[in-house]
Amino acid sequence: MPSSTPGPLSRLKNRKLVRPLVTGLVATAAVAVVGTTVGYQSLSTTATVSLDGEKQEVTAFGDTVGDVLDAEGVEIGDHDVVAPGLDEKVSDGSSITVRFARPVTLDVDGAEKTHWVTATSVNAALAEIGRSYDQADLSVSRSAGIGREGMDIDVVTPKTVTVKLAGAKPTKTTMTVATVGDALDQLGVKVEKRDEVRPAAGRELNDGDTIVFTDMRVAKKNVKGESIDFDTVERADDSAYEGEEETVREGREGARNVTYRLVYRNGEVVKETVLNQRVTREPVDEIVEVGTKEEPEEPAADYSGGSTVWDQLAQCEAGGNWAINTGNGYYGGLQFNIGTWQSYGGTGLPSENSREEQIRIAEKVRAATGGYGSWPACSSSLGLPQ
Repeated sequence: MPSSTPGPLSRLKNRKLVRPLVTGLVATAAVAVVGTTVGYQSLSTTATVSLDGEKQEVTAFGDTVGDVLDAEGVEIGDHDVVAPGLDEKVSDGSSITVRFARPVTLDVDGAEKTHWVTATSVNAALAEIGRSYDQADLSVSRSAGIGREGMDIDVVTPKTVTVKLAGAKPTKTTMTVATVGDALDQLGVKVEKRDEVRPAAGRELNDGDTIVFTDMRVAKKNVKGESIDFDTVERADDSAYEGEEETVREGREGARNVTYRLVYRNGEVVKETVLNQRVTREPVDEIVEVGTKEEPEEPAADYSGGSTVWDQLAQCEAGGNWAINTGNGYYGGLQFNIGTWQSYGGTGLPSENSREEQIRIAEKVRAATGGYGSWPACSSSLGLPQ
């Protein structure tokens, strides 16, 4: 009966049959690998990508800029800038530039606004915004870098203001400060608790503002032996006529030691308050007796004529009325004009003076002229010398 185990021949035959099969499989696999590599190379792209100025060479699948960036995990925001555009075709050796946008918030003298910029430094960002603020003070260095998270920048611009300090004359000055208090600090003004500042120190300063600083100070003053005025006491005296006064006791000043609270406004005392006092000598009142008795009525002025030559002239000139004033420029019994009356020492109107005063002035006129020629008509009719 034949054996079931193959013999040496059959094993060889089988070996001959297997070797060509293995060789064929290896050859087939090699062809597959070569084909895959060629296909990979045909689908991928090698490009230079610049992210905010940092360059790197990448190899990625894709036909467009957007494909390459997606493959590299680069996310593009609404404000970012990509060149060429995301939909542009790419090929080996292409250059892709990405500039990431970042928020820069400017607080300019209290007014806040956010700008999106692709600049990576403060100076470049301000140039991109279009405001250099060359003369302004910034809260950060102009050369400082700006990260993807952005930056907040406080900007204080120069302002021309009018300053009135402690009562001095107003002056104009230009300063780069944010608030009224900052301006006073820059001017070397130390604001104390009681001082007055208008506008308030914490208020934002604007171009054209007027700053008024009032220096308020409170102090104490001690005075020893200060005089105390005496009062005057009036007593009625029915034995003296009205208008008559007599001091029956002289007054005497007192004295005290006193402490004052003084309020100064720009160096001048505007309020004085007595805090305490000690009287060392009491004042003595002055006593004055005042008459209450009514004066007897004086008789009316007597302008009646007498028997002198002057009475005769007055009778002729004015009908004997020494108080006459007819409005014709001549006055009194002897009808003086104002010029003659005043040149010989008369006061007021002649008609307002007594008969005796008018005669006194008339006698001066007669002595100066040598007769009665100043009254020509009446003196002639009376036969008086001219």
